[in-house]
Amino acid sequence: MRNNMKLGLIVTVMVLAIGGWWVSYHHSAKVTSLLLENIEALAQGESGGVGCYGVGAVDCPYSKDKVYFIGER
Repeated sequence: MRNNMKLGLIVTVMVLAIGGWWVSYHHSAKVTSLLLENIEALAQGESGGVGCYGVGAVDCPYSKDKVYFIGER
């Protein structure tokens, strides 16, 4: 009885391993230009050309310094 349980466990593990390999081998991720553009946009963050200028009472979102205004560069 104990040998049957071991054999069943071994067969189950092998079937799961082969099934996992099969799925990962046949599942190909398609990288499109839209996906690459989205990744690039996320990598750039939200700093697109905005700068902090002067000395004042406004918190700069990048350095947390007090600045006069935040504007485009």
